Amino acid sequence: MASSSCTETTTYALEKYSRAYASKKPTGSSEWQHFTNPVLRLILDSKLSPESANSSLRMRIVWTMEGNQDVILEDLDLLAFSSLKDSSFKDKSDSSPLKGVYRDTTFGLRYLHVPESTDSQKVYRRFQVSFTSSSVALQLVNAIRDVCPCKTNDANLNVKNRKNTTHPGIASRAPPQRQDTVMVPNIAPGSHHASSLANTQIQLQHMPAMKPPHAPFVPPVLASLQPSARANSQPLEGLSSSPVVPGPSPYQSVYDHPMPNVPMLTGCGLPAQHPSKPSPSSLSSFPDSSPPSSTANSTMMPPPPPPLALQVSNGAGADADSLALTAALRDATGLYDLSHMALAKLVGDVVREDGFVRLLENMSSMWAMKALVEP
Repeated sequence: MASSSCTETTTYALEKYSRAYASKKPTGSSEWQHFTNPVLRLILDSKLSPESANSSLRMRIVWTMEGNQDVILEDLDLLAFSSLKDSSFKDKSDSSPLKGVYRDTTFGLRYLHVPESTDSQKVYRRFQVSFTSSSVALQLVNAIRDVCPCKTNDANLNVKNRKNTTHPGIASRAPPQRQDTVMVPNIAPGSHHASSLANTQIQLQHMPAMKPPHAPFVPPVLASLQPSARANSQPLEGLSSSPVVPGPSPYQSVYDHPMPNVPMLTGCGLPAQHPSKPSPSSLSSFPDSSPPSSTANSTMMPPPPPPLALQVSNGAGADADSLALTAALRDATGLYDLSHMALAKLVGDVVREDGFVRLLENMSSMWAMKALVEP
């Protein structure tokens, strides 16, 4: 009985063909040759016969030169590799004589080169082709899948995904916006001084937030007491021997941090040019210095007022002391010739007294009356 066979030929247009060959370098790595022009084709001949010995699946890669001259770059019978797998690779499932990989428009094939292979050493050859579209590449894979195991090459895809993945890290943070800090003098407040200080003519300068200096900010005043008329007082804890003076001064170099100008205090003394103003009877006596008070900012409320140690006496002795103090201030013309260092120390002694708060209250009411009288 005569047997019949059927042959089916499918041609695929290629954009590129590349093959690896052994390199002469000591590393033993392979090098690649690439072919692109003028015409590249992959021809798949499938021959089906009732007798399996006559069946074949032939893959050829043809490079057509000018003048219709064909060069055969690859010519493989894929069906013949199945017998090699059954005989020589029973215990080596990972070393298949025929293996294909694909990704997008690229298809690669690794096969055992029988003429150069021995039982102890297997020699493989590799090539890859690029199709015009991924659907054409998938069509070839489906045509040879029963003979040649093919799998997707996900390694390159994973590398690409890792490159496009944004790795989590420390979120960039904008530096926090610094709030302006209002510096006020270190004054021990009385029981009702919070509302009274709001009416004084103290000019406070807004300064950027900074670390607390070693010494408190002491504002200068225009007039002070005669040394013989004021009581002894203890300096605040952490106060330097050279207090801060307004404006740029060479004395500011003794601090660890440079300080801007301290707040200006206006109207804190009784100038000699205005004898008609009320005499400061509240300055007749001064108690000991109050405990140290910390620098406050714009968001802090005044601490609870400490109890007053002494009350201002209203007797005849107080009137005599007041008259003596007024006379001393008029005669002490050397007060205006004091140096910055001496004036700053004198101011520091005054503002640390409990009576300094009452002085500010009296001056506040005095300026209020002046504002009502004058147009």
